[in-house]
Amino acid sequence: MKKQKVAVAVDFGTHGTGYAWTIIDAVRSGSQHREIHPRMHWPSHPIPYPKNLTALLFDESGDLQAWGYDARRRFNSRSKGDKNRYVSAFKMSLAPMAEGASDRPELPSESISSDDTKRLVTLYLEKIYEEVVDEVKRSGFSEDEIRWCITVPAIWGDYEKQLMREAAEAAGLPREPRRLLLAYEPEVAAHYARVSGVRTAKLTGKRASLLSPGSRFVVADCGGGTVDITAYRAISGDSLEEIGRECGGKFGSEYINRAFVENILMPRFGSFEAFERIRERQPAVIVDLIDEWERAKLHFAVGQIEEINIQIPLALDRCLDEGARAALSKIQEGFTDAIVVSPDEACQAFETVVPGVLGLVDKQLEEMKRQRRNAPGKELVVLVGGFGNSPYLRRRLEEHLDGRADVIVPPDPQVAVLYGAVYFACNPQVRARRARLTYGCNTSNTFRPQLDPEKFRFAGPDGVDRCKNRFCVFVTAGQTVRVDEVVEHSLSPLWDTQKEIQIDVYGTLGGYPQYVTERDCQKIGSVTVDLSSVMHLAHVKRGISVMMQFGETEIRVTATLKETGESVQVDLDFVPLS
Repeated sequence: MKKQKVAVAVDFGTHGTGYAWTIIDAVRSGSQHREIHPRMHWPSHPIPYPKNLTALLFDESGDLQAWGYDARRRFNSRSKGDKNRYVSAFKMSLAPMAEGASDRPELPSESISSDDTKRLVTLYLEKIYEEVVDEVKRSGFSEDEIRWCITVPAIWGDYEKQLMREAAEAAGLPREPRRLLLAYEPEVAAHYARVSGVRTAKLTGKRASLLSPGSRFVVADCGGGTVDITAYRAISGDSLEEIGRECGGKFGSEYINRAFVENILMPRFGSFEAFERIRERQPAVIVDLIDEWERAKLHFAVGQIEEINIQIPLALDRCLDEGARAALSKIQEGFTDAIVVSPDEACQAFETVVPGVLGLVDKQLEEMKRQRRNAPGKELVVLVGGFGNSPYLRRRLEEHLDGRADVIVPPDPQVAVLYGAVYFACNPQVRARRARLTYGCNTSNTFRPQLDPEKFRFAGPDGVDRCKNRFCVFVTAGQTVRVDEVVEHSLSPLWDTQKEIQIDVYGTLGGYPQYVTERDCQKIGSVTVDLSSVMHLAHVKRGISVMMQFGETEIRVTATLKETGESVQVDLDFVPLS
């Protein structure tokens, strides 16, 4: 394997996806001195922008026809009768059980099955892969000299991260873990905010710079689908330590678009049925209306008194029946040339998600307050992500946190995750993270009379009563774990007939469970270790050492046969948490 000379980051988002790269140069190892090359020009997009649309277009046979903005253009210009399939914002269906899913309405894309979603992600990443390799090769580097980094929401579980890695590998990205990194979106955004030199006029002294050792700050990464919030503390050099408990939910800007469709468009056309008839006849027109709203909402601010006017295309005007035209005229007092959105209606659309964002920030600040033990002083909230560009969200957050925290926005918050991921690919800067769950495995230990349930008692091959379903804890939820820290436990097979040992890994939000059958404990994966090379030896020589590393974005597991020293790197086969 060649030495990696180029770092490429892919920010795979709900609304848009972009990539950027840099040369890994030891002479310019400091993040502030890196020259980053983002992709700014995309087919069918008229202006330079660091993100392409996360969208795909398929023909009637299911073959991919176009991707990105070009997919939308071709969908909008297709001939009458074409039965093309246009899909966008499909990232969210990789994590249907993400926190907040129970009380948030689904986006249309979230009804896609997990298998279909994984295929969509793979097809999109294939196109990104081709573009990156072609661009990097033109600069004199080969594909096997690239180290890749793909961003994922911090609220995603191990199963969702596994799906993203599998999709990336299927798209052609390398299978070596050291050449394909996954990075948490708010974490890499924290790196970008620090090196951008952002500060506020209100802050003085050491807290004025996020690079100052000891400075603490919350990162609120507000994107199209999810809002991810985590807190960090700067330590020596370029390093960070995670001090918050990651929290988030489905409060991204795509849900404002959904509110626009359901609460503004549908009533103007009379009913859901009337809207669906229009969508069936002119689906491209509906896409255009949502796009116009998408552009308009980026400039909507608290206290705005001007209406938002979205011109009605001729194709839509032609397919409005008498009932739809009457409904539009009634709501808009006779005006039918445009969709007129009042400031109150726009506020209501934003307020479908903004209170949820504010609540998540409060939750993170409470966690930081407990750590400070009520010490005086305000905290700092760094707002990033495409939704972080919204003046409405920014002002609401400032008003909500007045007196408790200052809000700052780094330059171009929409590229904070992308650029931060480039820095991460060159030099991962986080030195410690907090465990998302309590992780452990299912073991059989000596039975404890009057403590262990009788139903778990069984006789081992040596005649000793043992207890099954005991939870052997490796790390507890919220525990601070260094990224290089390895937790080790020794296990041995019970039966002489065993040819392998299966280690079932469990997770729970509980602190220190006794049994894997306890409430909220769930099997999240398993590891199988081949014992055939040691089973002919005495029982005491059949042991294995299981080492788990929890500080990285993904859990790493190594099993070593103690007698032979044979070490096996294994991948956990995760299952979704219910």
